[in-house]
Amino acid sequence: MSQRQYSASLVAVAMIMCGTAFVVSAQDEGVKQIQQLIKKANAGVESINDAKAQVQKTMEAYNSVLAPDVKDRRDAYKKLQKEMATADKKRAEVSSKTGEMNAEADKLFKSWEGSTGAISNPDLKKRSEDRLKKAQDRFAEIRQTGQSASSLYDPFMKSLQDQVTFLGHDLNPGAVASLKPDADKLNAQATELYSAIDKVTAAANNNITKLSAE
Repeated sequence: MSQRQYSASLVAVAMIMCGTAFVVSAQDEGVKQIQQLIKKANAGVESINDAKAQVQKTMEAYNSVLAPDVKDRRDAYKKLQKEMATADKKRAEVSSKTGEMNAEADKLFKSWEGSTGAISNPDLKKRSEDRLKKAQDRFAEIRQTGQSASSLYDPFMKSLQDQVTFLGHDLNPGAVASLKPDADKLNAQATELYSAIDKVTAAANNNITKLSAE
């Protein structure tokens, strides 16, 4: 073998090795992206649960303000305001985590589509397309979880904020007593909200588990 042939052979082997390394690297990156998406989805569910726990604390503070035996209604109201501010932060965290999850999903599916397009074997390509579609459908259900949580959470917090604003200008016993029917209704709505959020997060966790296993 001449020096030129030998050099050409080395180049060919190097190209094959580099090509193989690229495929393995791409596959490894795809696995990491799926793991990252699952991590982001779990973080989104956790943020929803945190928001629910904060609503519960806020409602405890709200009911303390309305309690007939409260020692200092003004102090109780200040605590309620603090809990409301924290609830707003938790709501923003849900939105932020949902955005991160969606961005990660978009990146994963774009990469997956590119990899699928590079498959020359028709049967393998079809299977990859089917699995991609299945993953996209599964994630669509997870994405819906965040939207459902917001649709439940936002109207309730608006009702609560209206009552907090009302109390902010009038903490006299007469004003507090006048809120009794509204408070009863709000507490009933809170119970419904907690139950609905539990169902939403349970559905999300189920889809996350399937996304991990399928």
